[in-house]
Amino acid sequence: MARITLPLAVAVFVVSFFTRSRLPDKSMILGPLLQNPVQTKDGLPEPFEVTRKNVTYTVTPLFGYELWGMIVSYHHSSSFVDISHKQWNDFLNTKDICVIWGRNAETGVYSRMTFRNRDFTCFYRYPDRETGELFTENCLSNNHLLPADPIVAGAVLKARKGDQVRFKGWLVSYGVKGAPYARRSSTLRTDRGNGACEVVYVTEFEILREANAAWRTLHQLSLVLAVLSLGVLIFV
Repeated sequence: MARITLPLAVAVFVVSFFTRSRLPDKSMILGPLLQNPVQTKDGLPEPFEVTRKNVTYTVTPLFGYELWGMIVSYHHSSSFVDISHKQWNDFLNTKDICVIWGRNAETGVYSRMTFRNRDFTCFYRYPDRETGELFTENCLSNNHLLPADPIVAGAVLKARKGDQVRFKGWLVSYGVKGAPYARRSSTLRTDRGNGACEVVYVTEFEILREANAAWRTLHQLSLVLAVLSLGVLIFV
């Protein structure tokens, strides 16, 4: 039996590896994603301190912020390819998510593009001039997320490419307590280049619609089945 299940499991694993990260069709876009992020000065708290892994940070709220968007790429700060966060003692920014909304979601232009993230940047490419003219940079942002508590951190960690999400909190500047340097959030959707990312202290995070749930499950199950089948062939 293992001689049959092993190649089958490997085949499903390979197929699901690619299909689990497909971006959904524009017909699947939820209504709230067609609106712009909401930014307000109302009810801002005073600067406060947060401690992560024995490092204390000073966080200064700049604006209240709420965004509805679809994740097109993301980056974990704990990734083995990420050396910047550890070097800077930054354990507050756990994950970056690059999201689109508004016109980019409504037209479906994202399905013709490619996106990827590195330590602090979201990169995108479009294949031709027509796609470039349809795409609007003002409806895409790279968000450095600073979860407020373990529950929020767990929700942020779970979110993946293609998921439609809502998050709320404050655009902030933050840095190690007493240090002269602080990372400051962009407060515009129209800026570009260095400093154009949003830094969000997240108090609420929810996945409104999960993408490719069946393929994600098959990917995990096929890996388990392949390992079990291989073990049977080797040890039995």
